[in-house]
Amino acid sequence: MDDLLGGPGAARAGLLAHPLAVPRRVAEAAVDAEGVRERKKRSLPSVLIVYLNLALWLFPDQGMGQCLRELAAGLPQLAREPARWRNAASTSISKARERVGPGVMRQILEHLAGPLGSQADLWRGRRVCAVDGTTVKVPDTEENAACFGGPKSSPFPLLRLLVLAECATKSIIDAVACAYATGERTVVHRLLGSLRPGMLVLFDRGFCSHLFFRDAAATGADLIFRVSASFKLTPLPGPAAVLDDGTYLAELKPRRKRDGPPITVRVIEYSITTRALGKGKTTSEVFCLVTNLTDPETAPALELAALYARRWKIEVLYKAVKIDLNGARPVLRSGHADTVLAEIWSLLALFQILLRLADAAITAHLDDGGDPIDLEQISIKNARGALRRTIGQATTQLTEMTQAMTAFTEDVLSTLTPRRPRRTAARKRKARRGSKIKTFRVAYSIVPHPLAPRTAQPRAA
Repeated sequence: MDDLLGGPGAARAGLLAHPLAVPRRVAEAAVDAEGVRERKKRSLPSVLIVYLNLALWLFPDQGMGQCLRELAAGLPQLAREPARWRNAASTSISKARERVGPGVMRQILEHLAGPLGSQADLWRGRRVCAVDGTTVKVPDTEENAACFGGPKSSPFPLLRLLVLAECATKSIIDAVACAYATGERTVVHRLLGSLRPGMLVLFDRGFCSHLFFRDAAATGADLIFRVSASFKLTPLPGPAAVLDDGTYLAELKPRRKRDGPPITVRVIEYSITTRALGKGKTTSEVFCLVTNLTDPETAPALELAALYARRWKIEVLYKAVKIDLNGARPVLRSGHADTVLAEIWSLLALFQILLRLADAAITAHLDDGGDPIDLEQISIKNARGALRRTIGQATTQLTEMTQAMTAFTEDVLSTLTPRRPRRTAARKRKARRGSKIKTFRVAYSIVPHPLAPRTAQPRAA
């Protein structure tokens, strides 16, 4: 317990009373690495601001002063005069957050980031991950508008966020943030340092190019890109280009000679057929995937097509971050660009804390002989509620990490969500009030399109 920013009453500090939270040594190392350690005695030391940034997302419906008071009982050793920072003014807190900057919270996120999946979550020995982007609204100040920008249709400046996440657990592996004007295809190169051999990374449309494919493949990771109908793919000449399963080999050609030689890729084209009782059959447009997994024996086309659907897990991650954790504040609170970045790294760090605590709760439950529980059954919103309720138990003297973790585990496992059943009806608009929609069972199947009839249907635009 000495390793944590704890002491008597640390349970009230919440994040600090659990074994998988941010240890004090990590917070201090991040502060020292960024060179923002205070040189003189301050009522709001930099290490305290690290935990305050996390508490702002644990209590998004409260102001900065109130969040600081939530930490007051658990962190008395950070200041010789706790009353001074317990009742600090909002302007003083804002200046302290500006002084600390975004780099410290970025390092905290890097400490918490990483895959959580087990061997059972791997596909043929590969960890399935996904990359996708989103935008986040920031306050409409002159500094934010100049730094982040945004479309004329948006009343707020927008921050662009790209995340590399594990599909099985939605755990964040890496993330980058930039101005709205910087395109996803430009900033995605900053994620290449986190790609590793043994990963299978799924990319949405718009990311595939010769240059990026070359750099991503050089990391040793396996890649699957979806491409649109306008993306030119010409089969290699000769019968060897057509593989046994009907997929074919093509070349990604460079724009310039200095970009290197053409890259041979495997192209998989398929459509989705929907069969509904009493409704007949419908067939989707043709989807097209490009991959460096060129052997049909070790990477069957139908398995890759079914695997690509896991990319939507990252949309669930964005829903948890932008709505479940940020629902009370659809717009961030900071009027300065640096503290905006500190906010977004703190938000992702809290998501990782909750995910790790939920995973630890499941592990403890299974070790006690409990029934199997999937991580998806634990809602991030419920996990945050359990953590907040654990914080409120400071009066029960939960000073031991094991006791605090037990309280969190019992709370979070009492609010499990049921496993999502299979869809029984196609998506449709809401019926008129009073009318009934008959439910019916729907079956989906993947229909491969070999090279010969590849022009029978248009590809997805």
